[in-house]
Amino acid sequence: MKHSSVFGLLLLCVLLYFVNAGSSSHNVHRRATISTSNFSAVVGTRMSVSPAWYLNVGDTTEINCTAHSDKNNMTDNLDLQLLWTKMGDGQGTKKVLVSHRANKRISYVLGPVTHEHPGVYTCGIDGSSPDVYVHNWHSLIWVADTSSPRASMEVTSHNRRQFFNGENFTVSCQLPNDNSQWKMMRVDLWAGNITECPNQVSSGRRLSSTSRSQYPWSDKVYWCESSTGERSNALNITSTVAVTVILESPPLPVLEGEDVTLRCLHRDKTTKQITSNFRTFFYKNGRRIGYNTEGNMTLTAVTKADEGNYKCRHLDIKDGASFESWIAVKSRPDEDQKKTDNTS
Repeated sequence: MKHSSVFGLLLLCVLLYFVNAGSSSHNVHRRATISTSNFSAVVGTRMSVSPAWYLNVGDTTEINCTAHSDKNNMTDNLDLQLLWTKMGDGQGTKKVLVSHRANKRISYVLGPVTHEHPGVYTCGIDGSSPDVYVHNWHSLIWVADTSSPRASMEVTSHNRRQFFNGENFTVSCQLPNDNSQWKMMRVDLWAGNITECPNQVSSGRRLSSTSRSQYPWSDKVYWCESSTGERSNALNITSTVAVTVILESPPLPVLEGEDVTLRCLHRDKTTKQITSNFRTFFYKNGRRIGYNTEGNMTLTAVTKADEGNYKCRHLDIKDGASFESWIAVKSRPDEDQKKTDNTS
């Protein structure tokens, strides 16, 4: 392989191996799996969503897009676009929200959001020639119902949302007690595709689907929806391949006042044994918040101020950091009622 091809392959790995370090909970593990020897240049994009991708009606969030290339001034001749693929009616139709030269950042404020805004948002490149390899960045924007959804997603096999390579996990959806028809859906944030989950099993009022954590090594978001467009909550699952450390944290929002235990898990590359009794740093939104010699940390009586992106670092091995996971905190029903009474 020529030196330029080796350089291109290295750049592709750099461009596509990102952990979204912003406030978005989509920490997508992207790694190149192709040779760039047949391409004259490599272009990648990156997206951050802040403060969150999981929104309520009336919330506002900001989407930022940037482009990178292994060739100087390459982005001067390309267009950077923010595209929206709508969920529900008209699903699959892409709309360009912003487009300008790729050497400039896109900053797009979305909101106040309504139920018209959910979908896959893509930071993409337009105008490249066939000999330029391009990989686009995708993120899901979710808008939750103001009331509790009638169907509820959960991880039934584990109390976490991060999984080691090759692990099986099962997600399920508890359905309402009526005759409505539901199906389980997911979006692959590597490819940006929304598809129906494979191998769905129906038992009573519950739908389940078992998957294996493997390539394409990225976040997937699961939910179930009815034939009339009604949706459950959304569940974000992170698959890992190259890393040997993950964070065990609640996959669903926790109630204010509850204690939340975080656990750092390490899987040995040879024996596949999973342990957690090691020296560990814990982080929230990139800032170190704790140290423990047994790999765990408890957040006591959590409030909305405890919401954020959490990760851990195994201090006794090289590259011992986990990916980030978003911990959401929701008000207790009686507190929501008090707020409603005070504003009425």
